[in-house]
Amino acid sequence: MGLKEGLIFFFAVGLAHYTVLFVTLYQRLPTNETLPKDLHPVFFLFVAAPSVASMAWANIQGSFDYGSRIAYFISLFLYFSLRFGLTFSEDSSKFSLAWWAYTFPMTGAAIATMRYSSAVTNVVTQTLSVILSVAATLTVAALLVTTILHAFVLRNLFPNDIAIAISDRKPKPQNKWFNLIRHGSSDHDIETFLKFANSDSKDIEAALKIPTAEATCV
Repeated sequence: MGLKEGLIFFFAVGLAHYTVLFVTLYQRLPTNETLPKDLHPVFFLFVAAPSVASMAWANIQGSFDYGSRIAYFISLFLYFSLRFGLTFSEDSSKFSLAWWAYTFPMTGAAIATMRYSSAVTNVVTQTLSVILSVAATLTVAALLVTTILHAFVLRNLFPNDIAIAISDRKPKPQNKWFNLIRHGSSDHDIETFLKFANSDSKDIEAALKIPTAEATCV
């Protein structure tokens, strides 16, 4: 329909956003401490974007050229680095709905590999396409069966899923400090609260219960 320029525009916008996400991935990979262990599978979503981008660029250009191959090789590198890296080695054995984050990236990588094997036909590419296709199929089937089992048989799908459960953590101390300012508390009360806020939560609660006269003496 002659809309190739629009496709290139949206491809460029997506590439710009993925560049930021790619940097974020490398910042979080060394420790994985910024996300709960149950949410580590979401790192695998970074594989999906370059896989789909390689096929999208191939459709725009009409062939699986060097631009498509570069995007595909990036997705292949992320696929195996995350597969044998920190994300998988630290996963817990308890089932979580976050495991479904593996399905779309693995399927996208398998389809991109089949497109690549059609452009570069040899034993290695064909074998790789079969391996990734079988892995994606088995993963989707296993997660489907496991989800149905936990939802309708064991009936513990959502209560045991800490990754999506409502957090029971205490409100942040900054909210209480904001209320002190909002209600016109004195500077001594605010300084006392901030002094105890640098310690554990028990001292914070104790600081909030100190009367104004005692707080000024602390």
